[in-house]
Amino acid sequence: EKLNDRIALGQAIAKLPTNWKQIITLRYYRNMTQQQVADMLGLSQVKVSREEKKILRTLKEELQ
Repeated sequence: EKLNDRIALGQAIAKLPTNWKQIITLRYYRNMTQQQVADMLGLSQVKVSREEKKILRTLKEELQ
């Protein structure tokens, strides 16, 4: 079941826009802080936070 969940998550992430994929990759696969992601992508920390919330909501809806 865990394997199926990981596959489903990977497929859901693949459907995201490129900038959202970057945020998710940096935050959850490279364990970077929102500020580090913001600095790397030329965004504000607040923008990263807002985008992250949208991304997680989208992924949750996709996986339900």
